[in-house]
Amino acid sequence: MVAINDDTCLRFWIGTRIKLGVNSGTVRYIGEVCGYKGIWLGIEWDDPTRGKHNGVVSGEHYFHTMHSTAGSFIRPDKLRPFQSLEAAVRERYLVDSEKCLDQQLIREAQASLQASLFEVVGLEKLAQKQSKFEQLTEISVAGSPVNAAGYLIEFTALTTLNLSHTLIWNWQTIADICRQVSTLENLNLSCNRFAARTDSQTAELSSAFDNLQLINLRNCDFTDWFEMIRTARLWPYIMSIGLPINPINEISIFHTRDVFENLRELDLHRTKITDFGQICKLGNLKTLVSLNLMENGIKEVKLPDCEPNTKLDMFISLEQLNLLYNPIRNETDAFNELDKLPRLKRLNKTPHLKSNFGKMLVKAVGLISGLEMVNRAEISAEERRGAEYDIWKKYALDWLQASKLQETLNEFYKKHRSYALLIRKYDSPVDFVPRANRRVSNLIKIRILNGKTGEVWEKKFPRMISVQTLLGLLIKRFHLDRLTMTPKLRYSDSQNPELVVPLDNLSKTLDFYSLQENDIVQVNY
Repeated sequence: MVAINDDTCLRFWIGTRIKLGVNSGTVRYIGEVCGYKGIWLGIEWDDPTRGKHNGVVSGEHYFHTMHSTAGSFIRPDKLRPFQSLEAAVRERYLVDSEKCLDQQLIREAQASLQASLFEVVGLEKLAQKQSKFEQLTEISVAGSPVNAAGYLIEFTALTTLNLSHTLIWNWQTIADICRQVSTLENLNLSCNRFAARTDSQTAELSSAFDNLQLINLRNCDFTDWFEMIRTARLWPYIMSIGLPINPINEISIFHTRDVFENLRELDLHRTKITDFGQICKLGNLKTLVSLNLMENGIKEVKLPDCEPNTKLDMFISLEQLNLLYNPIRNETDAFNELDKLPRLKRLNKTPHLKSNFGKMLVKAVGLISGLEMVNRAEISAEERRGAEYDIWKKYALDWLQASKLQETLNEFYKKHRSYALLIRKYDSPVDFVPRANRRVSNLIKIRILNGKTGEVWEKKFPRMISVQTLLGLLIKRFHLDRLTMTPKLRYSDSQNPELVVPLDNLSKTLDFYSLQENDIVQVNY
């Protein structure tokens, strides 16, 4: 064994992050390799297909990798020099006017605008501003070979720092940055890998992060929730954490007195958490307002049991839940479960394959009391009345049959938690049930009211006539000009005239909207 040269000792430590071309990896070994001259670095690549072995060469075990083909050896001189954050910012921001605009920020702006080309205005003014560290509020050195802090005292206004895809690998370096930049609130550390620390090391560093409010740890290879909690103790006042694309599949019970006391936003999308029972372990986060579970493969939403007229004492502040692109099997059951959450107001969810947004909206609004927004669309008063009334009618017969025995009625209310509230709001559906079950004729008599002239036209229409066909008939009947006006239809129930439902889907039938004898269709234009 020969002595490792001083330069290699100074540049590399076990755990150091490196980048060769487009591939990133972690140094797991520094030294000789039997049969080869000189000093080698044993690398565990982030991409397990990039390497050739698992740290074993010719029967000699040099280091260990998680995947059998993630390891390889490279020469130290193949790697480009490391940079401090200070040097990277000087290189990217303190340059001549032709190069002053941060190319990474241009790419980020293009992505956000969904435009590959856009004109850069005020280049000289921006160059002047970027040349003064004390005026910079946002900095991105994403993709740079940064692995140290440097001298950062001049950054007196910096609030947002993007260190994604850099070579920072330990929290001591991040603490050094945060101590020097006391104004830093938003930190992006995506696609980096960090060495584990002991509890004592965590305690020593935590004071450096007192001002940090938002941290993004997207694709940082966190696999163990316990390790995540240990890391989170570094940030005592954190309000928003992003953990997407981390292979976490299980959540351990933890105490909020130790961590996440102020957490408002948690992003767990595209993790390996497929069991909603694991998500329930987060229910003691008293300040959590927004939870992102998009693309997690969740098939069923199940919360602990509680009485139909009560809410759970968990997720007590949760207002927004993102369930987009999860293969949830039963929307009705899922929405009934979500009604147990005490403050849920905004829900994002992809409709079931056999459904559509309109049908999903009716079920979500009718089954989750207090819901105000679905997929970023605000729920109007008319949509709420229509959805609630549809649910009221849909389960009227089931309610009537269940109400014969208190035991079966209790079971009904467990499966349809919002129904008792709908009865209080729209009265008992007893009078509606016989009418709903009587299918004597395929024709129903509808009263048509011209909203402008007050003219009323009574006529029998087929139950299966589409709204579009009905609209065409009414345009002819009332001599409306199709080119200058677009009539809109809505109906009010003859038994409950205060309920007004828009007939806004032209392809649907009168039967789909549950129109009955003597209901009134209003024509507005």
